[in-house]
Amino acid sequence: MDFKVLNKYFPNGVVAFDLETTGLSPLMHEIIEVAAVKVQGNEVSTFSSLIKPNEPIPPFTTEIHGITDDMVKDSPSAKIVIKEFIDFFSGCSLIAHNAKFDIGFIVNHMHHEKVEVFDSEVHCSCKLARAFVPSKNHKLATLCETLEIPLINHHRALDDSWAALKIYAHALTKIQNDREFRQGRLLNLEDFKKNDNMLLPEKIEGLRPFVEKQETVEIKYNGGSMKGKYREIRPIGFLPLPEGNILYAHCLISDMYKSFHVKKIVDFREVEK
Repeated sequence: MDFKVLNKYFPNGVVAFDLETTGLSPLMHEIIEVAAVKVQGNEVSTFSSLIKPNEPIPPFTTEIHGITDDMVKDSPSAKIVIKEFIDFFSGCSLIAHNAKFDIGFIVNHMHHEKVEVFDSEVHCSCKLARAFVPSKNHKLATLCETLEIPLINHHRALDDSWAALKIYAHALTKIQNDREFRQGRLLNLEDFKKNDNMLLPEKIEGLRPFVEKQETVEIKYNGGSMKGKYREIRPIGFLPLPEGNILYAHCLISDMYKSFHVKKIVDFREVEK
């Protein structure tokens, strides 16, 4: 792999990383594996560790990544591993595929462990690929197939980290200027200093089971074109963002994926069958 294009745009180094988790909600679920690939000049190093969660791993997630309770029973805790990972990437920019989810888990952990967020740019390989890599869709596996990038153990963190890095590097070869480069930028870790509360409001705690099962539910939202009205959604996950915590969901009214600020969700109810 030619690292020249990565060194051009990330002269201080870049770390592509991936997580495996017990679910898709950083505000609800736990990290069970973290891995990363660091490129600094001509030097390449990797980081990889399983993590023992506080709760059993749900069977439906094991079906995706293959990680079982038995595999993690002797692994260190997230408190130990994430600290080591933060030390590993400190001073570098970050890349992840659908980085909004992955960085949400890291920042949520940093928040609750009172780890000060610092200057680190976060880039999304999916976001940049959408702009510069034609493909039938921009899922990690599909992009690897399109670009003929080997992906042996999909949904294991180290393999997916390498894939995200190679996808991003390929997309960088297609850009012409810094404006196009910024299309892959998601945020800076320091942006999260604006979000000082990564807990769910008590009034929507009851949404947890619907999010866990990704089961349709109706929410009344104080915003948007249906302000104050119930709308049917399929919730994906609760995520922390710099501007506040959101519920990311598929809105079945508009057939679009949307971010709903949790502070603006005023009520919810089961869908009548």
